Amino acid sequence: MKIFLILLLLLSVTLGTSAQSIPASTVDSYNWIYLKNGSRPLKGVTVQASDSSLHFVNESFLVRNTVPASIKPLIIPVTHIDKIKYRRRNNIIRVGLIGALGGAALGALIGYASGDDTCESGSWCMVLFSAEDKAMVGSILGILPGMGIGMAIGSYRKTIYINGAQSTYSLTRDELKKYTLTKQ
Repeated sequence: MKIFLILLLLLSVTLGTSAQSIPASTVDSYNWIYLKNGSRPLKGVTVQASDSSLHFVNESFLVRNTVPASIKPLIIPVTHIDKIKYRRRNNIIRVGLIGALGGAALGALIGYASGDDTCESGSWCMVLFSAEDKAMVGSILGILPGMGIGMAIGSYRKTIYINGAQSTYSLTRDELKKYTLTKQ
C-alpha cells in the first residue's frame, strides 16, 4: 500500500499535466488527510478545495515552509477521503507563549493576593516574604504549567469528517477553504 501511494504521488508530480502550477506560497496550516483504506495519513498542505477533490502537496516537497512553484499538487478525490485534520502553523509555539504569560500573571496574582507574612509575638520566624516577593516567586512558578497547558491547547487539530460522501464534503467545503494554502 505504501508503494502504491508513493507511485501515485510520483505520478502526479511528473505527469500532472491537468494540475495547475501554483505560485510559490508560504504555508499557513498543516493538514493530515486520512484515506478510507485505513492507510497512514497523508501529511502536508491542501492547496485547493475544488468541487469533487482536494489538491494536496506532501510535506516532503515543502522547502522552508514554502511550496515551490514547480511542484504539481496531488489530486485526491473526495470519495477516497475519510477525514481531514488541520492545525495552524506555529500554533503550538504561539499558544504556548500566551499560556506562559497567563501562568506568570496568575502566579503573580495569587502570590500578591496572599499578602505579607507576619511574625506573631512569641513565635520564632526565620523567613518572611512580602507580597511582592510572593508575586515574583508565583510568576516564576506559573510559567511552566501555563506553557504546558497552552501547548496542549495549541496542539489540538480540528477534524472534519468526510466519510467519502460528496454531500458532506459540499457542506464543509467553506470550512475547508479556510485551511487551504494562502498566497503571500
